[in-house]
Amino acid sequence: MKKRLSSILIPAILVAVFALSACGQTPPPAPAETAPAETGAAATPTPTPAAPDATQEEVLLQVVWFDDLDESQSFLRLTELYRQENPHVTFELIEVPFHDLDDRLRNLIIGGMPPAIARLVNLGPFQNQLVDLFDYLDPSFADNFNDGLRFIFDGQMLAAPKDVTANGIIYNRTAFEAAGVSVPQNEDEIWTWEEWREAMETVVANSHVTYGLVFDRTSHRFSTLFYQAGASMLTPDLMHSNFNTPEMYRAVSFFKELHDDGLLPASVWLGADNPNLLFRSGQVAMHFAGSWMLANYIAEIDDFEWGFTYLPMDARRSSVPGGKYLAALQGSGVEEEAARFIEWFSQPEINEIFILDNNFISQVRGNEALNYEFGAEFFQIFASDLAASGTQPGSEWGFQEFTGRINADLREGLAEVLAGVLSIQDYLEMLDDLATQALVEIHGQ
Repeated sequence: MKKRLSSILIPAILVAVFALSACGQTPPPAPAETAPAETGAAATPTPTPAAPDATQEEVLLQVVWFDDLDESQSFLRLTELYRQENPHVTFELIEVPFHDLDDRLRNLIIGGMPPAIARLVNLGPFQNQLVDLFDYLDPSFADNFNDGLRFIFDGQMLAAPKDVTANGIIYNRTAFEAAGVSVPQNEDEIWTWEEWREAMETVVANSHVTYGLVFDRTSHRFSTLFYQAGASMLTPDLMHSNFNTPEMYRAVSFFKELHDDGLLPASVWLGADNPNLLFRSGQVAMHFAGSWMLANYIAEIDDFEWGFTYLPMDARRSSVPGGKYLAALQGSGVEEEAARFIEWFSQPEINEIFILDNNFISQVRGNEALNYEFGAEFFQIFASDLAASGTQPGSEWGFQEFTGRINADLREGLAEVLAGVLSIQDYLEMLDDLATQALVEIHGQ
């Protein structure tokens, strides 16, 4: 389905908009009086529309977009803000299902019809087709973003992080209170792995829940444990495998012990049960999930109270960042205008609107603590865990040409370990061999 905003359509009437000029444009007239901001939203002054410039050529920016929930609507509202100062620019949103994103974008590129902009999760497959934003924007633009997500490759800025995700623990507050167990309230109270396991055992023994934890069946989620154990997939320079280490053995063995002890249901990693549905049913004390699950649980859980707490630690604290980017495509013919829009969209004030609209976490500097309508304290915990993670998790998962090659084996091999089909040592040696071979193919060594 396509949604088109063009000169043919009547622009949406905005109740509140920013008096922000597009980058590189003449500053606008003074804004009109602003309406009071709603709770949880950024103040949005109404700009005086810029007069059309007859010398500017009309520009169409096609945007390939996928939705997690319904973010396209807030994105479209923001494109109208941009048009207030850039009336020569129109937008066409090309919406695709997430599972079709890479294929659809690849087909557009092969067919000689690349869009101007794409919302991406994986930059690696399109690394050679993306615009280096430094060709059009000042290099200081890269400083607008916090560490975590990788967006600079070989000195080229190939995208701008639009929002970031993190892993975290959502817990059944009703069950914890029944068991008399409290969760960490600040960074000084963060559980060690042993304290975390003890808390799960106590809640299972003294409340109505059957399991202590459900853990999403993804390599990305599981990898949080090996970063916490002090392990990593690769050496810091990303050139060599680092799988076969005592720290990695520690992470895998701890995860297996949780399954062997019955604290985690085997039906998730060795079956087809959905951890989201299990937690929502009230059978589980905690869900090790992605940050986007907060919005899901706000809407779906009303049978018990739930909350959010800090990730545990072993050798160190760590989460694993993921995220979404806005990237410009080579060959669209409007590369510079696409870069200028991405720069505008990355301003803290504009980014804040999009983040609060969708309960996301911002990667833009200055937007670390926003006025969320719900769960502001939860998002501060996510930010704390991300800040403690260092750069290795983001660098490794941002090396998508590598992770794409080993992701399935990492996940499915772990399932075989849990089932007792594969030993931990054999699993790590297998991953070490696969990673080494992948790096040889990537680097040509």
